[in-house]
Amino acid sequence: MFNDRQTFPSLKCVHLCHPPALEEYVMTLFPANFRSPHFTPVLLFVNACGSFLVLVSLSTHVGSVTGSGLLAGAVLSAPWLPALLLAAPLNRLLGRGAPERLVRLAEGASLILTAAALVAPGHALPAVATALVLARGFFEAVTRSATSVVLRGTVPPERLDRANTAAEIGKLTGLSVGAALAGPAAAVLPLRGLIAVNVATLVLSALLAWALPSPGEGAPAAARDGAGSAAGTRLRVDDPVLRRLFARFLLVAFWQGFHTVAVTVIPLHVLGGGTRLVGVFVAVSSVALFAGSLAALPAQRYLDRLPSAAWALLPMPPLLAAVLAGRTVPTLVLYALFLVLFEVAYVHYNNRLLATASAGELSSVVTLRATLLPSGVAVSILAMGALCDLVGPLPTAFVVAAVTLLVTAATGTTGQAWRRPVRDA
Repeated sequence: MFNDRQTFPSLKCVHLCHPPALEEYVMTLFPANFRSPHFTPVLLFVNACGSFLVLVSLSTHVGSVTGSGLLAGAVLSAPWLPALLLAAPLNRLLGRGAPERLVRLAEGASLILTAAALVAPGHALPAVATALVLARGFFEAVTRSATSVVLRGTVPPERLDRANTAAEIGKLTGLSVGAALAGPAAAVLPLRGLIAVNVATLVLSALLAWALPSPGEGAPAAARDGAGSAAGTRLRVDDPVLRRLFARFLLVAFWQGFHTVAVTVIPLHVLGGGTRLVGVFVAVSSVALFAGSLAALPAQRYLDRLPSAAWALLPMPPLLAAVLAGRTVPTLVLYALFLVLFEVAYVHYNNRLLATASAGELSSVVTLRATLLPSGVAVSILAMGALCDLVGPLPTAFVVAAVTLLVTAATGTTGQAWRRPVRDA
């Protein structure tokens, strides 16, 4: 079933963890009528919560020990690096392997790596944990990408947007809960204890991975045929509609990079506050992003009634108004509205990407999503940070609006093609 061991031999050891006898035994615990794609949001929540609990705690530990914000930030961004460097192997895995089995292998590999870190000597544990976070980044990218393929192959087209939105909410909630628990947990448990907690969450996510169905279980005939025909291994998207969708999806990454800078710059330089106001701004921003993801779930039936370009343009007026207001309460309210609309736009373009891709291009789409999005965020952070230093936050906000208008205009030639139904390969 998994045919890519020759092109990516490092996963051979993971395959040994699931010999046929063990696989048959575990599958008896999850009969076909029990397995469901609805386990995906729970799996992503558990995976992200445990991962960010360790990641944020480790980043804080490295920053406090070394006194370097750069090193702390490098640790925090480390999980994204393997997906960027190993995009081609990731694409081959998704194009050739059964997606539900890839999730099981990825969760099993993460569990083994994390459990192995528990036996590291105390003085070497921070270095081992950092290496663990870096190595696990690839398997976490496999989990995030392969679960999208599972949903595409098992959920009826009319319910796919809702399923993808629920999966994003599960992942975002896990990130938020894990990051929020990192501080209190680190005050009670040492780093080794936090890793042990992550081992426990990985045991649960690995069990949930076994409850995912295969594309042949409960999917409509067209989806099954399309999933079975996905054999493309080129990391390339030829469809012009998908390319335009990716351009707008990267625009969302550009906004995320601006927000990462603005969440500190606006309270300090626009509102003239201190670190306490930065904390309030961060808290309000987190709530707004979470509220946006929740709002996108019931709004699915209405999202396609507006032109796709509207979801790129709607966040801009409250963003500019927030910076121009220059007063604490109006700025907080308007900026929160910007973030709610930003999150709805992200959900909209993410769902359109996953629904519009043909079966032959789906593996490339989810691979590029896993690699281009963090790359876009990183580039945007550097560019927006430098621009804020040079000209200030207000001109930078107008640059964001201008870039949004340009990208929207350049990608606005497809008309109703943005909303076309899922196609067969």
